[in-house]
Amino acid sequence: MNQQSAPRRSIEDIFRLISSGQFQQAEQRCVSLLEKNPDDVNILGLLGAVSLRLGKTAEARPVLEKAIAIEPGFAKPHEDLGMLCLHEGRLEQAVNRFEEAIRLDGTQPGAWAGLAEVQARLGNSDAANKARQHHLELSPVTQALDEVRHLVAQGDLAGAEQICDNTLKSHPNNVPILRQLAVLASSGGRHSVAEGLLKKVISLSPDDFRAYADFGRFLGTIARFPEAIEALEKAVALEPDNVRVHQALGDYLAISGRSADALACYDRALHLDPDYAPAQVGRGHMLKVLGRKGEAIECYEQAIAVSPGFGDAWWSLAALRSYEFSDDQVNLLRGQLAAARDDSISRISMYFALARADEAAGDFDSAWLNYERGNQSKRKQVNYDPIQSEEAHDCVIEFFDPTVLEQERESEPDGPAPIFIVGMPRSGSTLLEQILASHSQVEGGSELPYIGAMTGAMSGLQSGTQKYPDGLADMTPDQLSSLGKSYIYRASKRLSEGLPRFTDKMPANFSHIGFIHLILPNAKIIDARRHPLDTCIGNYRQLFAKGKNYAYDINECGEYYVDYVRVMDHWDEVLPGRVLKVQYEQVTDDLESEVRRMLEFCELPWEDACLKFYESDRPVNSASAEQVREPIYNDAVGYWKNYESRLDALKDVLAPVLTASGGT
Repeated sequence: MNQQSAPRRSIEDIFRLISSGQFQQAEQRCVSLLEKNPDDVNILGLLGAVSLRLGKTAEARPVLEKAIAIEPGFAKPHEDLGMLCLHEGRLEQAVNRFEEAIRLDGTQPGAWAGLAEVQARLGNSDAANKARQHHLELSPVTQALDEVRHLVAQGDLAGAEQICDNTLKSHPNNVPILRQLAVLASSGGRHSVAEGLLKKVISLSPDDFRAYADFGRFLGTIARFPEAIEALEKAVALEPDNVRVHQALGDYLAISGRSADALACYDRALHLDPDYAPAQVGRGHMLKVLGRKGEAIECYEQAIAVSPGFGDAWWSLAALRSYEFSDDQVNLLRGQLAAARDDSISRISMYFALARADEAAGDFDSAWLNYERGNQSKRKQVNYDPIQSEEAHDCVIEFFDPTVLEQERESEPDGPAPIFIVGMPRSGSTLLEQILASHSQVEGGSELPYIGAMTGAMSGLQSGTQKYPDGLADMTPDQLSSLGKSYIYRASKRLSEGLPRFTDKMPANFSHIGFIHLILPNAKIIDARRHPLDTCIGNYRQLFAKGKNYAYDINECGEYYVDYVRVMDHWDEVLPGRVLKVQYEQVTDDLESEVRRMLEFCELPWEDACLKFYESDRPVNSASAEQVREPIYNDAVGYWKNYESRLDALKDVLAPVLTASGGT
C-alpha cells in the first residue's frame, strides 16, 4: 500500500470503539480520518464494517468496493461484502466473496462462519459443515459457545457453566461468554449473579443496545418492571430502528399497566416493519385492553395475513369470546398446524385455537383431542413439580399458626389500601375486580407481582440461610411493617388515579395470606371461588402467557385445586373472618346481593355503578377482558358438562372438594 495511512493509535481507537459497541462513534471517527486521507484502505475497511453493523448497507457497499479496488489483496472487505450479499439474499455472490476472503487469508474465522451460513442456506450441507469446522478450529470462544449450546440442549447446565468459566480465564471480558453465563445463572434462579454479569456486559459495551436489551428482559423476568422499562428505553435510544426492542419495551409497559404507552411502542415497531407479526399481536392486545375490540381483531387478522404460521395470532383470535372462524380460516389453520414444527410454541397455540374453533362448531370430542395435544406439548416445556408445590404449601400451613399471626403490628403504611383478590385462575377474579374498580374509591391494579417477588426474595432479606416462610420468624414488627410499606410503595408506582383503595388480583397470593396479614394487617382479602370442575376445565382450556404450569395436565390441575382449598381452609381456621369467599355461581345468580356483601366487607359505601361494571372504560389486561365489558351472564356455569365423559379421573382427584367448596 503506497497511500498515506492513519496513525496506528487512531486505528486502535476505532477498534476500541467497535469492541465496546460504540459503532456510531467509530463511524464518526472513520469519516473524520478519511477527510484527511480519503484512500486509507484500513480506515475504508473499518468504515465499511461499521456501516454494516449500523445497518447502512447502501453506504457500506461503495466503501468496501473502494477498499478492494485500492488493495485487492485485503481480505476483510471481501468478507464484509460477503456478509452484505448474504443479508441481501444474493447467495451465490456471497459464496464468491467469502471464498476470495479465505483464499487471501484463511485464518479469519468470520469468513468461514459466513461461508458456512450461506452454504447451509443453499442446501449444501457438506460444504456448510466443512466451513463450520474450520470456523470452530479458528475461534476457541465460538467453539466453547457451541459446546455450551449442546450441553444446554442436553440439560447439562453445570457442564455448560464450567465451559464458560474455563473460557473466561483466557478471555475475561468476552461479552458473548458473559451473556451466556448470565442466562445460565438466571435459569438456575441465581438472579443476583445474573444481574452482576449483565451489568459487567453493560460496562464493557456501554453503547451497545443489546447489553441494555438483555438487561431489560432479565429484569422483566424477575418482575422488576420499572427498571426493565428504563433499561429497554436506553436500548431504544441507542438503536431506535430495532423493531424487537420496541416490541420488548411495549410488552413490559403493557405488563405495568401503561397501555397507551405500550400501544405507542407497538405502533413504532410497525412503522419500522409493518409485517412484524409479534408487534401486530401486541398492538391487538392493547386495543383489547382498552376496549377497542374491532381494531384488535383487525390486528390479529393482519398478523395472520402476513405470518400465517404465527400461532399467537391464531390463539389471540380464538380466545375472544364472540369471535368465530370462517371455514376458510379453519382450513388455513389446519394447514399451518400440519406444517408447524413439533412442540413449537406456535404449534401449541394453534392446537388451542383449533380446539376453540371445534367448540364453536359444537364438536367437543375433537376439541378435547386438540386441547390434549396442545396441553401435552406445553407440559413438556414447563417446569412443574406437583410434589414440590404440595410441600411448599405444607410449609406455609405448618409455619403460620395462631401464635405467629397474632403479633402486633404498627399502623398501616401511608398510601392507598389494598384489596387482594386471590384464588384459582379462571374463577371470576377479573369480574370481581371490575365490579370493585367501578366504585369511585377503588382503582383496579390487575395482577401485581410484588407479594410473590417479596416472598421469593425473603431468604435474601435475612442474615442466615432460612427460606420463606421460616425466615419470617426472626423478623421484628418494624421489619414486617417496612415490608408492608415497600409493597404499598411498589404498588403505588403502578397506579395512576390516586384513589384511596386499589385491587391486587394475583391469584397465587392465596398461599401468602399469612404473609399479607403480617405486613398489611388491615388489607381486605377476597377469595374468588368457582365450581372445581369448571375451574379445572377453564384452566385446561387456557394457554397462559406465563406461569400456571400446573394447568397443562388436567389431573395435576385438580390436585392443585385440592391443595388450594386445603390452604384456604387453613386460613379460615387460623384467621377466622379474615377472608371473604365469593362464589362465582352466586354472583351470576344474584349480582346485587353479592356486590353488597363485597362492599360491606371492604367497608365501602354502596354505589350503583358497581352493578353496571360493564360500562367502565378502565383498561383490563386479562384473559377475561372481553367478558367484563358485557352485562353478567351465566353460560359459563357448568361448562365442564360438555366434557363430562372425559373427566372420571379428574372427579376422583377432586372428590374431597366437590361438595366442600360449593361444587355440587
